[in-house]
Amino acid sequence: MAAAGTLARRPSRAGKSRHAGMSLHAVTVREVRRLTPRLVRITLAAPSLRGFRDDGPDQRLKLMLPLAGQRRPVLPDPDDWYGSWQAMPAHVRPVLRTYTVRSARPELGELDVDMVLHGDEGPASAWAARAAVGDEVGIYGAYGEHEVPEGTDWQLLVADHTALPAVAAVLERADPGQRLLALIEVPDAGEQLPLAVPAGAEVRWLHTVPGRPGAALTEAVAGAQLPEGAGYAWVCADARTAGAVRRQLVGERGLAPDAVMFMGYWRTDGPVDGPALRG
Repeated sequence: MAAAGTLARRPSRAGKSRHAGMSLHAVTVREVRRLTPRLVRITLAAPSLRGFRDDGPDQRLKLMLPLAGQRRPVLPDPDDWYGSWQAMPAHVRPVLRTYTVRSARPELGELDVDMVLHGDEGPASAWAARAAVGDEVGIYGAYGEHEVPEGTDWQLLVADHTALPAVAAVLERADPGQRLLALIEVPDAGEQLPLAVPAGAEVRWLHTVPGRPGAALTEAVAGAQLPEGAGYAWVCADARTAGAVRRQLVGERGLAPDAVMFMGYWRTDGPVDGPALRG
């Protein structure tokens, strides 16, 4: 799996008056727990997280990792975090990747990040595989994208393995009784997690076709029976799949462009430099 810059398109934000404040935190690993063979939950803690404000179920943060030989990362200027990060010399600049906040407990000053493990080909995966209590990293965030417009009759959630933490959180907060279909692609049955699924929602697990990540999702979307009425789609997967699904939904299934939020969490054709990276 290659790291990727975020490709994102989202509906109008006119209905959301404000977002949670973005802030920089130096945090410490409080707990590491393996959820599946390829998914690990890392609990991060800091006194400053007691002021963490929720911005929705799929809120994401920037994870800043130390370089080889460093005990902790050198963090950028919080007043201009990205410009400051870019200006750092290579031997100082922390590794930067984007991950979903799976859950936050500001009363305890901690939050959970679920990370997919795919060997040492990505620096974040390599770090997560070896993470231990007491390790120090930085985070900046968080910011959510899942915004269901008023008057929506049904939702379609389309997610791959990297988006599993986000779609799990979206399902937890979905209103009972609303028609909702979640299509989730993971490598195999061992990566299927128990999910809190509200009444009216359906989850369909799909398994990745070897050598064709995302193919199971695009085929499932093409064959899905979508309800009548106003729909909202949330699509998060590799960039190629997210774009293909969006084209299906708008060009072939008749959803309005501003009713589809899609985001590329990673991509298969090589790494991209940028502030929003995964893996």
